[in-house]
Amino acid sequence: MARNTGRKATAGGRGDLSAALLFLAPNFLGFLLFVAFPILFSLGLVFTNWSLKPAVETRFIGLANIWALVGFRHADGAAGGAVILVAFFAAYLLLLAGIIGSLIGLGRQWNGVRGGGFLLAINGVLLFAYSVLTQSSVGWALMGLTLLMASLFFIVSESEGWVGRGLAGPAALALACVLVRVLRDPFLETWRANDPNFYKYLYNTLYLMFVIPLQIAGSLGLAMFLGKPLVRTGATKRTIATAIFALIAFGGLTGFWLSGHPDAGVLWATFWGIAALGVAVGQVALRTIFFLPSFTAGVAIMLLWKQMYNPEFGPLNEMLRLFVDWANLLPGIEWDPALPEWLHDPHWAKPALILMGFWTVVGGTNMLIYLAGLANIPEQLYEAARIDGANKWQEFRAITWPQLAPTTFFIVIMSLIAGLQGGFEQARVMTQGRPAGTTKTLSYYIYERAFEELSLGYASAIAWVMFVLIFVLTAMNWKFGNQYVNE
Repeated sequence: MARNTGRKATAGGRGDLSAALLFLAPNFLGFLLFVAFPILFSLGLVFTNWSLKPAVETRFIGLANIWALVGFRHADGAAGGAVILVAFFAAYLLLLAGIIGSLIGLGRQWNGVRGGGFLLAINGVLLFAYSVLTQSSVGWALMGLTLLMASLFFIVSESEGWVGRGLAGPAALALACVLVRVLRDPFLETWRANDPNFYKYLYNTLYLMFVIPLQIAGSLGLAMFLGKPLVRTGATKRTIATAIFALIAFGGLTGFWLSGHPDAGVLWATFWGIAALGVAVGQVALRTIFFLPSFTAGVAIMLLWKQMYNPEFGPLNEMLRLFVDWANLLPGIEWDPALPEWLHDPHWAKPALILMGFWTVVGGTNMLIYLAGLANIPEQLYEAARIDGANKWQEFRAITWPQLAPTTFFIVIMSLIAGLQGGFEQARVMTQGRPAGTTKTLSYYIYERAFEELSLGYASAIAWVMFVLIFVLTAMNWKFGNQYVNE
């Protein structure tokens, strides 16, 4: 009797399994058909010259696409240069190691962290000064300011030694910057990239990723700001503060409008109007307003910013013109600077996209994730710190930042992946890759080679090289960042 019961149970289990597999079959088949097969098919295209042009005969070419994409050749009339090639790429690897080492030192209280902070600050000052004195790319200035911001976390560290592992990252970063600058001209005279566009667009992609630390810091600051009541007073004082902010918004709008700068007045009124609404309603209103760009259509946002960047009548240049006019009212000042051309200037196009990227992301999903992370920090930790006499900065450094390490680790990984894959939409909508290709990224290059030049094999090679870059960078981040999170 027991044996028959077991057989019935087995038969029933097999029936449930069959039913479950039957229900899962459409999803599984869809995955195979629309995900797995295209991925494997694109991998096969890497080793062919597949093209949609009828005149091109498809054939197997091995690794020719990869070599044409990432390889180098001797410049015309140049001889040797193997040492320069190795040294130049070693300098870039040292630059990457310096950045990673500095980030690791930021998260760990190693010996020499404060000394490393001062060295990092010197790097930032030198890079910024170099960009100003030589009027070179805005990228050097942006990198210098980023290093200056990061150095503050090191300088306030408790580790005060001037020797130790904390100096390794900033020292490697300083040495790498010097080596890259010294070796750049000899390298360009000796070697030519098989596909210069690939390295140019890779540089553009990495350049635009400079906004990631700013986005993370801005999202965290915004989450901390919106995580507590803005006004902790009674209804009467709240009403008075709301009226004052509303009056500033209305008065500023009227004044700017009468002065002939209506766009500047709209920006002024919008800022103070949001402040008044936040004081009157509370954090819910501000959270909603800051999150609006995240669920607004991306193309609409990009078209809006394209008009804001208009050098003739855009609101940003209107504000700058108004500031110049006010400065010229001072005695002894005659200032007539050239205003940025933004998307039309090769030096300003990428910083313009970075500014837009910061605005669209800072109040989005990252802010909500940080809000959830802050809500999970036990209040008892802050109470104990206050009893010990800790100030706000000490509370942040000893409690908030360590407790948010897993949250930050997740945001960093997702931001890096999105950064290496991104850049296509804004370049396509706002600049079409102009001026002079300064806003084209790797994702845009894939589109250009696949759907404009119809070279699907070469485009697949770009996509898989980009996959390798994402995989390596994510693996390195997981290796070192996960160790910090688990400590």
